[in-house]
Amino acid sequence: MHFENFNRVHLHPFPTPLHELPRFGQSIDVPNLYIKRDDHMLLGLGGNKIRNLEFWLGEAVQQHADLIIAAGGLQSNQCRLTAAACAKLGLPCILVHNDDPPDLLEGNMLLNHLLGARSIFLGKQSEEERATKINLLVEQLRCEGHNPYVIGEPGLGALGYAQAAEELILQSRRMGVAFDHIVIVGAMCITSTGLLYGISLQDTPIQVHVISVEYPMQTMLIKTAEVWQAIMKRTQWEPKKQYQDFARFHDMCLGQGYGIPSKAAVETVKLLARTEGIFIEQVYSAKTFLGLIELRNQGIIQREDKVCIFHTGGYGALFTQSAILME
Repeated sequence: MHFENFNRVHLHPFPTPLHELPRFGQSIDVPNLYIKRDDHMLLGLGGNKIRNLEFWLGEAVQQHADLIIAAGGLQSNQCRLTAAACAKLGLPCILVHNDDPPDLLEGNMLLNHLLGARSIFLGKQSEEERATKINLLVEQLRCEGHNPYVIGEPGLGALGYAQAAEELILQSRRMGVAFDHIVIVGAMCITSTGLLYGISLQDTPIQVHVISVEYPMQTMLIKTAEVWQAIMKRTQWEPKKQYQDFARFHDMCLGQGYGIPSKAAVETVKLLARTEGIFIEQVYSAKTFLGLIELRNQGIIQREDKVCIFHTGGYGALFTQSAILME
């Protein structure tokens, strides 16, 4: 299944690499382990949001938007990659942060500055309060004669990972590998649910494991169902199977909550770096890779199983985490 009927801009020459992790896999007793390198992209240090942005910005261009708005915390990867994509496309970009201005520009905030994005700081506010302020900003910009587009509609953005599922299956077949399990991060659930939708369109027995790094189980399940319905509304395509048939959701690595490091997650960052020379940060990827380790420890993944884990990027934020990673 392809998605040619949807407006799309091309930000990276896909596919991203798929290769084995022999030393890391052996160290965690998953010898048939592969990694899908969505950190390995040409734009803005790479990351999963580039796939989403191809569809969001495709719609923005189709609607003749002259200004793009994205929102997130100070170290938001979505903000950084939106700024990078806008720079590539020649579109002005406003980033709205529900946080106070930082004392020091570092990590993604430094990159946003280099990319020429304008940042607005709302102070400590909830996502709901931030959304209200963005609506007011959109009204103001329209009164000034602009045609702004706000990044983030779940059903459209998720198509990036629906396509990633097709990409992965084609790559694995060319390599002669039949995966038993896929492991992917679960945060706002746009990326993970898009992948589930893409897998549902494929004739494959793969089991997908979504590892929560942001929400407790019940909230993650609600968000997944909401994004699934949003995708269905966008595509009007009936999948071959429902995600409940092949997806499993886990919050055992959430720890004390979103962005709060755990000792085991920090050790996972170090283990991957020291066995494969691959970097991950502690908010998203570390807990996802730790989830893989726990799935093996619990016997959900067997030693002989063939497993693929998505690396969804996040390099910018890594350079703000020295105090955590050096404890």
